[in-house]
Amino acid sequence: MHKLIGIPSCVLVLLLLALPAANGDTLKFNGKTMGTYYSIVIDGGDEAARENIQTEIDTCLQDVNQQMSTWDPESEISKFNTSVSTDWFSVSPEFAKVVAESIRVYELTAGAFDPTVAPLIDLWGFGAKRPKTFPNQEEIDAARSKTGMQYVESRSEPAAIRKSRPEITLNLSAIAKGHGVDRVSELLTSLGYPSHVVDIGGEDRTGTVKSTGEKWRLGVESPFGGIQRILECTEQSVATSGDYRNYFEIKGVRYSHAIDPTTGRPVVNPPASVSVLNASCMTADALATGLMVMGTEKGFLFAREHGISVLYLDVADEKSVVEHATGEFIENAPAQAPSGFSERNTDDNGRWIPFALALAIFLLAVTGMAVGVLAKNRELKGSCGGLSSMPGQNGKSICELCTVPKDQCTNPEVLERLKQEAAEAVDN
Repeated sequence: MHKLIGIPSCVLVLLLLALPAANGDTLKFNGKTMGTYYSIVIDGGDEAARENIQTEIDTCLQDVNQQMSTWDPESEISKFNTSVSTDWFSVSPEFAKVVAESIRVYELTAGAFDPTVAPLIDLWGFGAKRPKTFPNQEEIDAARSKTGMQYVESRSEPAAIRKSRPEITLNLSAIAKGHGVDRVSELLTSLGYPSHVVDIGGEDRTGTVKSTGEKWRLGVESPFGGIQRILECTEQSVATSGDYRNYFEIKGVRYSHAIDPTTGRPVVNPPASVSVLNASCMTADALATGLMVMGTEKGFLFAREHGISVLYLDVADEKSVVEHATGEFIENAPAQAPSGFSERNTDDNGRWIPFALALAIFLLAVTGMAVGVLAKNRELKGSCGGLSSMPGQNGKSICELCTVPKDQCTNPEVLERLKQEAAEAVDN
């Protein structure tokens, strides 16, 4: 499975509203990187240091791009890919580390995660080249002959990688964002800001608890919109692979963007999404990709066997979502989940959440219209009523509290407030 940088999954992990810090400032940073957005919140920061922090963040992310961007012909990965040498190729220590972890996850997942599958991605139309016909077996075999992470090695001293076949190329887009999240998180901690959340294109890592003693809250989005799960965590990472709406059609047939490297073909009936919890966002990112390729049944059993915390979301009938969870995703299960909530949920366990959220959102919208109009003496503003005028924590507007860039939100005045309030309604 290859997650194209710049094409977000249909189900991402969303950063919920951050409460203001009891001591110090709540600093927010937004920008673009790796073909997607980044959003960072620091609890207990120093406003006077904002410019310096921004410079450090930009330098860090530029470094990651210089190492792993296949769009930059001068990057380390581009130079490695164009090289036909099978000798050791000098790279930065960070690049060698990512390749080493890629090899480890490739072996752990028996090839389900494979960063060398670019030829297959192009063949099936998910890369720069889009075919007009269905590839035949001969073409699939030819593309597969140019793949295989078993032909790549990595060493740390001195940092270098090499390939035993000249035609092998790397695309680390299914692990690079997670690595970038780790790098920025470690940077902020080294600068004296250990309480933070870093989000790059939906891959998230939380730091230590907030100055209020509260944990950070992350929301896993439903395939139908809204929030499926609320996670409270510290010093943990969440990465999600989603494939519910990523496909292309040939002669009326839909083909998934999830390619199984072991067969060279799209995954049959892939899950809507798979989320992984891990201390390392790099590892979570890679595992989420591999588990997506495995599919729900095989991946669920694999996760239990290897002690991996995973949440699979499957669309049952275009109206309901079924959850399959292991590890900490069970511990983070909603308090109101029906009795019998287990590692492998039934349809009923998956269905109740969207309905509860929909009801909560409807009630909040009606209440918000009344409160916004009467208490604030504001006119109705279309469908959002008075919600955009309602203050959040410390009297700040919801837009001021929002951590997701405005161009990533379909309705920046209301979405974040609705999600926060709906989550609280479900929790209570």
